[in-house]
Amino acid sequence: MRPRRDSRREERRPVDINATISIDDRVVPARTRDISRSGICLISETEIPRDTELKIQLVLSLGRDTMSEPLFVTGRTIWCTAMFGKYQIGAMFVQIDRDRGRFLDLFMRFVDGEIHPTGHEPASDSRDRPRPVEDKDDPFRP
Repeated sequence: MRPRRDSRREERRPVDINATISIDDRVVPARTRDISRSGICLISETEIPRDTELKIQLVLSLGRDTMSEPLFVTGRTIWCTAMFGKYQIGAMFVQIDRDRGRFLDLFMRFVDGEIHPTGHEPASDSRDRPRPVEDKDDPFRP
C-alpha cells in the first residue's frame, strides 16, 4: 500500500490558542490544533456537523498582558471527529477578502516566527529559536 498523500493546499502549522466559534446565535469555545492559510483544526467540547458555517475569532498572546487584534474568519466544517470526550473539527476558510487575507497572512507570519511583537527581538539565528515541545501522548498529535 502506498502512503496517502496529504491533500491539503497549504502547510499546517501547529498552534494552540483560544478560539471562539459563533454558529448562528451560539458561541462555542475551542482551542486551535493547527492552522494554515486555507483552514484550521479546532478542538471543542461541542460537536459541529459537516458543512456548518462558522465565524471564528482568533487572538494571539504576544507576551505578558499583550494580545493581538482579533482575527475574524469565516469557515465551513469539512469534518468533525469525536475523540477522547471532545471533538476535533476541520474547517476550510471561506469568504476571505483582500484585507482579511492580509491579516491572515500577518497572523501566519507570527505563528511561523517570521515577525515578532515590539519589544521581543528575534533570535539572531533560527537554530536559537525555541522549538515547540512535542507531546508523544497527545491524542490529537498529527
